[in-house]
Amino acid sequence: MENITISDNEIKYYIDKGKPIVFKDSKISRELEDGLVDVLAKILSHLGKEKISDSLGYCLRELINNSKKANLKRVFFLDQNLDINDKTHYDKGMSLFKEKAFSNLDYYLDLMEEKEYYVQTYYRMLKNCLNIIISNNAQILPQELERINQKISKAKIFNSVEEAMRLVFDDTEGAGFGIVIIILILKKIGISDKNFAIATEKGFTHTRIAIPLDLVTEEDENFIGDSLIDEINSIPQFPDHILTLSKMLSHKDVNIKEVTDIIKKDPALTMDILKMANSAHYRRLNKIERVDLAISIIGIRGLKSLIDTIGAKKSLEQKYANEEMQALWSHSSNVAAVSSILCENFRLLDFGEYAYIGGLLHDIGKIVIKGLRSDTVDKLLEICKDKKIPAIVIEKLLEGTNHPVIGAKMAEKWQLTDTIVKIIRYHHNPLGAPEEVRKLLELIYLAHIIVDEIFKTEAVFEFKDEILEIYNLNSNDKYKELTLYVKNKMR
Repeated sequence: MENITISDNEIKYYIDKGKPIVFKDSKISRELEDGLVDVLAKILSHLGKEKISDSLGYCLRELINNSKKANLKRVFFLDQNLDINDKTHYDKGMSLFKEKAFSNLDYYLDLMEEKEYYVQTYYRMLKNCLNIIISNNAQILPQELERINQKISKAKIFNSVEEAMRLVFDDTEGAGFGIVIIILILKKIGISDKNFAIATEKGFTHTRIAIPLDLVTEEDENFIGDSLIDEINSIPQFPDHILTLSKMLSHKDVNIKEVTDIIKKDPALTMDILKMANSAHYRRLNKIERVDLAISIIGIRGLKSLIDTIGAKKSLEQKYANEEMQALWSHSSNVAAVSSILCENFRLLDFGEYAYIGGLLHDIGKIVIKGLRSDTVDKLLEICKDKKIPAIVIEKLLEGTNHPVIGAKMAEKWQLTDTIVKIIRYHHNPLGAPEEVRKLLELIYLAHIIVDEIFKTEAVFEFKDEILEIYNLNSNDKYKELTLYVKNKMR
């Protein structure tokens, strides 16, 4: 199976009639895995539970990959002439498995297909309960099942993902952490661990999640933990000269010469203004090198937005480590620059100012989380990168932690415009943004995708396919052409 061909109407029909939707494949490519997660998202959307789609999408990916890895292990043992049921052989095989199997993955995937090993994904709605069953035609070994049950037992007593990470990572160096995360995710959305089960029969292993829709709770995404509220409140106010400039630019009869004189006294501020004036949205034939000319090009509103943005940056620099701020600002500057280029390319000239400023500020909430929970965040990012899932999925498991919401609260504290607050709040969910900022957020999201492509940051984008379709970039050639165009414009 190379791709999924079921239509949206067919999905609705099968779910409404209580009929099973079943897919079976040996290799389970990344594209097919994405398709299986997309089917789940469409089912949940049809059932009015789209808000839990990303969380259950993680669970589905984890179970599919666990089943695929179990099959891979079987063909590896066959290829090495080892008996997986013999303890001595098992220990020897497992000492070789990770290095040998994954360094020659294509060979073993082909062997899985040849030996007719497969993974089956099953969705069915019965009595207001959505059943997801992942099966593979290799019976789980007693010692494997025992280890998984140990992880499940531990997960039941964890009250937070921090506690789980500390105990599971220290105990097993991360092995089986995915199962723990699944249990925590289910707990977070109101589903008991009893609704997660592993069963075996002759030659098969089945992993089932039963989701009673009337028990599912949708987390208050706007909730922020007390410690993070205290952290936000402790962030310094803007420096005095930034506050002065912001107030001056709020008046209709602002004196531009006085504004320019204050700006010239701050070399870093001057450089940021020149950088914005030379961005794609404002760029003229010749490079802008005079701050007074830059101000006239950017305009009062654009300058006010930039001054507030720089004030936010300077406030954060007073509190957080320089290295962390540099990494955040480097990424954000790239997103801002690409957003500006895309505005020019797609002739969305009205978006230019907010696209640039929104690109600069979209991730400011991350710095607060990292400041409070640095070790935990670093480990979470490693997990997300390894499992190729959006960081926002696991971030939600940190109690009261959601960097878009935190960033939006920070923007409100600084009295930034409502548009900027919404850009920060919805930058991970452009399709769910209020109508008045949705197109702007779709563009910034596309900029983020292209920045990832250019700088190889290996980020994961939940809505990549949808955004590429909106901009008619479904064709790989068109996407590569635009990426190359943007890359050349950034030089």
